[in-house]
Amino acid sequence: MVYLFLKHKIYGLIFNLFRAFPVNDNKISLITNKSASFESNLREIALELDKRNDTGKNYEYHYILKDQISFKNFYHLATSKYIFLSDNFFALAFMNFSPKQKIIQLWHAPGEFKNFGYDFESGESQEVIRKFAAKTTNLFISSKNFIESLSHRFALDESKTIPTGIPRTDYYFRCDDEFKESLRANFDEKYPFARGKKIVLYAPTFRQNPVNNMIFDNFDIDAFNESLGDDYVLFIKLHPNYNRFADKEHFIDLESVENEHEFVNCTQYSNEQELLLLSDVLITDYSSVMVEYSILNKPIVLFAYDLDDYLSNERGFYFDYRENVPGRIAYDMDELIRVFKEKDFDLERLNDFAHYQFDYFDGNSSKRILDIVLDD
Repeated sequence: MVYLFLKHKIYGLIFNLFRAFPVNDNKISLITNKSASFESNLREIALELDKRNDTGKNYEYHYILKDQISFKNFYHLATSKYIFLSDNFFALAFMNFSPKQKIIQLWHAPGEFKNFGYDFESGESQEVIRKFAAKTTNLFISSKNFIESLSHRFALDESKTIPTGIPRTDYYFRCDDEFKESLRANFDEKYPFARGKKIVLYAPTFRQNPVNNMIFDNFDIDAFNESLGDDYVLFIKLHPNYNRFADKEHFIDLESVENEHEFVNCTQYSNEQELLLLSDVLITDYSSVMVEYSILNKPIVLFAYDLDDYLSNERGFYFDYRENVPGRIAYDMDELIRVFKEKDFDLERLNDFAHYQFDYFDGNSSKRILDIVLDD
């Protein structure tokens, strides 16, 4: 962490040399780390800017790779009136912006789910968060229900936190039936065994406990296929960090799993949102993907084989997990299969969860944000 802040301080010092250049009122920087999940908010903002340019506006926007030190990036950041980000970028805490510039935090995760932020840091980390907050103009979130809690997590005054919906969800409302049918046809052509079946997407998070992280010791692919394979096809997308905490004994060899069992391995599939749009049911555990998926009003099943250990030893949740998750909890494969066979998905709970996490279901979040931010 000390090294990270040293790097950020150096980044800030170099940026400050570029403050001599004037700020361009029509220029926008979109700070990204090239992660598909994190970049989707920025992509939706860019699409909305394109719409406005088509009606006579003249906005110029640039993607800035946040860990890349280049004179071009510093120049664009120093001369942009509007700077959007969808993640933490602590170098901003050490950058001296012009009073004209606006720093807009979109955050990559919708709703509020896992514990994070100011209270879970200490010492210099909290100090950097406070400096970062002082530079932030606005935080845009998915629901008024989280104004107080998310403001605190970002160390912001509540007046800066505005519930507009988050841009990445606009994608789902923009995709019409023709697009969905084309997407499904492409998958059926690539995976003929999926044709005519409903798609179940299994998207577990990673565990720091290497034993519990052995996902396929608990999720029995063959049992799923034998019991449900006539009606469902299994897609699996593991978290990018699925082997991050693994030792030699508990390393997941995904290639071997793929060779030995029938499923579609989507772990390297770049567009997570396409998978959510395409799938008919989501199986997850403690991943915040359940929040985003809930806006689609499709069934969610929670496969929480290690729940007690996860609650005790991993990142906690801001709510009571058992009482508030948007679907049935299955603690083993027998229960998971039963939920599917009986279609016991608890859609009423799903609906309540979605309407608590989101204020808007209209695909206009990017527009609302730019209406507030831009000085047209």
